[in-house]
Order: sequence, then C-alpha cells, then structure tokens
Amino acid sequence: MRGVRVITGILIVSALGATTLLAYPARVGAPRAEQLARAFVLERLRLPGGAILTSGKIRRLLLFPVCDQADLLASGVLSESAGLMMQYAVLANDRALFDQQLAFVRKKLTGQYGLFFWKVSSDGELAASSSACLDDLRIVHACLQAHRQWGDAQYLAFARDIADNIWRYEVVKNALRDALSWRDYGEPDTADTLQLSYADIPALQALQAMDGETWTPVAARTGELLLGGRRENGLFFEKYDFTAQKYAGERQNMINQLYCAIFAVPLERDNHPFLGWLKQSFAHGGVLYAAYDSGTGEATEFFESTSVYALAARYALLVGDHPLAEKLIDKMLRFQNLNPLSPLYGGFFDDEVYSFDNLEALISLRLHNAAH
Repeated sequence: MRGVRVITGILIVSALGATTLLAYPARVGAPRAEQLARAFVLERLRLPGGAILTSGKIRRLLLFPVCDQADLLASGVLSESAGLMMQYAVLANDRALFDQQLAFVRKKLTGQYGLFFWKVSSDGELAASSSACLDDLRIVHACLQAHRQWGDAQYLAFARDIADNIWRYEVVKNALRDALSWRDYGEPDTADTLQLSYADIPALQALQAMDGETWTPVAARTGELLLGGRRENGLFFEKYDFTAQKYAGERQNMINQLYCAIFAVPLERDNHPFLGWLKQSFAHGGVLYAAYDSGTGEATEFFESTSVYALAARYALLVGDHPLAEKLIDKMLRFQNLNPLSPLYGGFFDDEVYSFDNLEALISLRLHNAAH
C-alpha cells in the first residue's frame, strides 16, 4: 500500500560506535519546494532532448531511496507529461523550457493524423497507435497561452493546426470523444465514450475564443455532458457512453474526480457542489484517499498521493478557498524528499516516482506561490 513517509533525519554510526542524527526538515516553504521539485524534474526525469520519463520503482540503496535509470527509461514518455510541463513553463514565464517541450512534441509526439501519440518510447522510436483528447487539448491550450504571453505567431499556428485535427477526429456531433485509434491498415476509429475527466472546458473555451463558430457548440455540448454526470453529492460518474446513451463508472479515482471538478468550475458560477464534499471528506481525519464511490461518497482505495493533494489544492485555489488550499499544499509537501544527500533530493514520491505527481505538484506550487 502506498502511503506518506515523513523522514526528518538519518542515523550515522561511525567506526567508533558513536551515533549521529543528520537532520533535515520535514517540509520547506512552498517557494523553496517549487525550486527543489523543478530541479528534480529537469535533472532527474528529463532527457537531453526534452523527453520527460514517466515512472520508476523506488528501492533502497544503503540509507537512500534510489530509482534505477534503466527502469525510468523503460517507462517511456507520455504526451501528458509534455503538456503539463508546457503549462508549467507558461506559468513560470520560462520560454526556453516551453520551446524545448514544443520542439519535442513536434518531432517525436505528433502522429500521422496530426494528433499526439499518448505514449512513445524514451528514444521516441516506438509509439502508441492512439491519442488521448485530454493530452491533445492540454498541449493546444498551452500553445494558446504561450501565444498570449509571448506573442509568437508560431504558437498560434501550431495550436490551430492541432485543433483542426481534434475537431476532425475527436469530436462527433459537437461532443468531445476520448481518443482516436489507428493501425497500419484500415480507417482510424474514434472512441464511443467520453471520460468526464477529459472534458477540458477551459481549453475548449480558449478554442472558442479563437474560433467561435467551430468551437462554441463543442464547448456547450461537452459542458452539458460534464455537468450531467455530476451527482447530488458533487462527485462525478467516470464516463458517458454514447452508444448506450448513459453515464457509467461509479467508482472513479480521485485524480479523475478532481479533474472533473476543476473543469466544471468555469460552468458553475458561484455554486460548487464538489467543494462541500471535499471539505467534509477532508475534515474527517485530514486525509484524501485515492478513490471514492461517487454514489456514497465513501473511500474505496485507502492510500494517499502527491497528485491528489496537488489537484485538490488547485481546485481550492480556483474556487477561492485559500485556507483549504494551504492545508492541502501542506499535506502534499509531506511527499517531498528533503534529504540533500539523496539522489532523489527534491522529488515527490512514495514507492514509485511518477512524472505526473511531480509535474502536478510543480503547477500547484507555482499557482500557490503566485497567489501569495
């Protein structure tokens, strides 16, 4: 079972038998935490060409947790990671980092239908034969934000090109679909479901601002599907099945629940049902678990993770509950390794290190720091 480890020091036994406690802090402030996490991602998870490796199991070497580089390399690279890093680069006003990620996306992640492979090998030579609309929208949205921030027309042109392909292959009757799948033969196949956690309303609204005639009906229909899948307690079903014309999946992991809640915020005005559930659930023991039953609101998987607290803090910031955001950021920081002697210094992990956890933590720390 994954869980929180808070280690504040290590014991050193000398040859003479004397024992010394080498102490380091259990947590640091959010600005310093962001600096350390950024260095960890760029130095430990990023390859020279910009690829950000996905995951690796943690093992113990003497006193330190380590992650084998071969394990990291074998995990490959996700379009999800590139998109999250591009979002962070815009928030951090780091154009060089953004441009490196965009170059990698263009060279290694763009597939034959003008969408992004959801996964490639670490050398970029082997690729999955499908996209994921959330990853596609995230990269497009980051390019639109980069164009607004830095004014370079190449960002807008790339966003327009990919958006055209999203509309062509991942939208059916103005409703966003999960993915496009393709093979070396036959026609590509568009999914008949929409994971509600893929309904990136902020990205669709940005596309709507760019091309209202095309994207206004898509944003409206996808928003209807998202809000239609919200239950009375504020939690969400997992997906909508277009063939069966109904919602499905009552037990959805908390990361997806939080994405649904974050994407719903622009549609809710001042009424945020998920916030009530979140505050009530967190109040019971000060813990958010990995998965909950959307009908009962009860936990179904009893471990914690960096990304759950990172996304929950971001949601709290979005709806303006800054005291709750502070508590959630503090919980997230318990996952950060603050041993300066460790090869994984600054990283967020438990029994595995995930780029997703670290990138979500980086984004939430950047937003938190910007708000203070």
